[in-house]
Amino acid sequence: MSTAYGVTEPGAEKSPRKSVLIGADGKVLKSYATVKPPEHPDQVLADLDKLT
Repeated sequence: MSTAYGVTEPGAEKSPRKSVLIGADGKVLKSYATVKPPEHPDQVLADLDKLT
């Protein structure tokens, strides 16, 4: 999935810590290049509130 959305380069062994918010239609709504795990859930929930 990470390769399909352009997060991981083809042939790479693992993906960097990035996050992608994907809509029900499969389109990328927002991408997060820098993810800080303690703060990230609140950030994603706030962005979801803005988008809906």
